Amino acid sequence: MKRVIFFTFSFVFILINSQSIAQLSKASAGKTLYSTIINLDKQVFDAYNKCDLEKFEDYFDGDVEFFNDRTGYTSSRRDLMKSMKSMCENGGMERVLVSAQVYPLDFYGAVETGMSRFYKVTNGERKLIYTARFVHIWKQDDDDGWKIARVISYDHKAK
Repeated sequence: MKRVIFFTFSFVFILINSQSIAQLSKASAGKTLYSTIINLDKQVFDAYNKCDLEKFEDYFDGDVEFFNDRTGYTSSRRDLMKSMKSMCENGGMERVLVSAQVYPLDFYGAVETGMSRFYKVTNGERKLIYTARFVHIWKQDDDDGWKIARVISYDHKAK
């Protein structure tokens, strides 16, 4: 009887510890994913802020879709880049990340949500134009790495 109780408690102990280890692994994976996506976000918007169109384009999937509550729908990377080129020809914008959350999308990639501030820089002066919320769907591909496949930009508020 003592052996049965011992084995039962041992089994329960192992089960509890294996679940704790699994949760710890998941938390570590979550931190790694968060760091990866936030680092990529920084790279994307460094290119955006500098109007480095070639570099900016590399971060988007070929069939990217962009939904914007102010400017409408863009259905391809080519059209997104036309809009970006036009914006840069008119002085560009500076985007600053205010907050972000990252969640895994198993078997696809990740979703990043958050808030950004957009500034217009004219003659060295930086003026806040608006804040906006966003959703980025990141696709992870063995060949291409991480690419943004879908963007939703909404809740633009002028300042």
